[in-house]
Formats: sequence, structure tokens, C-alpha cells
Amino acid sequence: MDAGGRPEQTARVDPPDSLGWLDPRDRRQAASVLAAALADDPGYTHLFPVDARRRRELHEVYRMTLADGLRHGRVLATKLGDEVTGVLAIYPPRTYPMTLRRWLRQTGRVARIAAHTREHSPGIIRFGDLTSRGVPTDSWYVEAFGVRPDLQRAGRGSVLLRRFLADLDAMGARSYLETTNPTNVGYYQRRGYTDAHPVVPLAPRGPLIYPMSRPARPLA
Repeated sequence: MDAGGRPEQTARVDPPDSLGWLDPRDRRQAASVLAAALADDPGYTHLFPVDARRRRELHEVYRMTLADGLRHGRVLATKLGDEVTGVLAIYPPRTYPMTLRRWLRQTGRVARIAAHTREHSPGIIRFGDLTSRGVPTDSWYVEAFGVRPDLQRAGRGSVLLRRFLADLDAMGARSYLETTNPTNVGYYQRRGYTDAHPVVPLAPRGPLIYPMSRPARPLA
């Protein structure tokens, strides 16, 4: 995730990537980008403690996430040539969490996730339950956001967020997200997000979930 890393006096130069809506044919590649980008996230290292399996497990989770997001939400992506470099999956108001009908449509993918994650499945369910409770019905929800690790801190995350936040401001809409990485809190605060409600423990002695919201900013 692009959380800084440039000296303050250095002028911003956006990366040469293209920016647009994710082509469904690139879903697997996008899932791999998210899995790699978030493999060291405190929440996921807690939920998927086996290092050798974590990326594979996250890849299955994000294949399902993106399948639903492409149908019921929106997925922005940056690409360098034919390679997906960054992904931002968002849901419009009142479309998250998934309905029972949408879960049933994902039955095959859910079974595949269970097969890959095995003993970690209860933790995933708890994580989903804890996060979905706090999502306001009037807000756009950032469900997934990540940049390929070898291309981070070069502006790709900022490009994705700027596009999303500009669209929000044009609509005069609110946004909501969570992070389990405390170093990301300042990153989001600099982009207008504030603490939404108290932090939530993912598990006893486990990492914390930081809920954050960004108010509507109608254009003058």
C-alpha cells in the first residue's frame, strides 16, 4: 500500500500505469495482487498464521471478493502494460454485507476457500462478522485495497484513491473502511478519514480493527 516513502521536497510524478475499471478476465491476477499486498497485514497474519500457505489462502478469498465486487460493486485497477499493479474494490451504499442470495451464488468459491484455509475458516467468519457490523448503509465501503509489493511506495495507491475520492466528492458521498494495520491509520487520515468508532479486537490479544470514515464533501 502506498503509505508514503517520498521525501517531502520531491515533486510527485504519477507512475506510467493506466487506470480504469477491472476487466473481469483479470480477476485472478487482481486477486494475486491483493493476496501479495496484504500478506503481511497484522489481521491476516493472525488469521492465516502459516506463512507458506497465507498467499494461497488469501488468493482464494480475494477471488471470491472480486467475483462479487465486479457484479455488485466496482473494482478500480492500475495496469502496467498487461500486468495488474494495484486494486481498489468498493461497494456502493446498501450493497454490503453480502445477502444470503449472493452467498449462495458463491457456494463453489466458499467451498474452495474452506478447502484451502481448513482450520482457519472460523477466524475468517469472525473477521467478516466483526467488520460487516460497522459498515454504514449510507457509505461507500472500501472492501479491498492493495498494490503489488515490488511496486509499492511509487504512487499507485494514491492514484487509485484519488480517483475514488474524486468520484465520491462529485457525488457528495461518504466512505467507510477498516484496517488492521496501525501504520495505515495516518495514511488514511491524510486523505480525510477519521476514526469512526472505537477499535475492535479481532481476537483476545490479537490485532485491532480500526474503523474509519470520510464525510461527504459536496463540491462548491
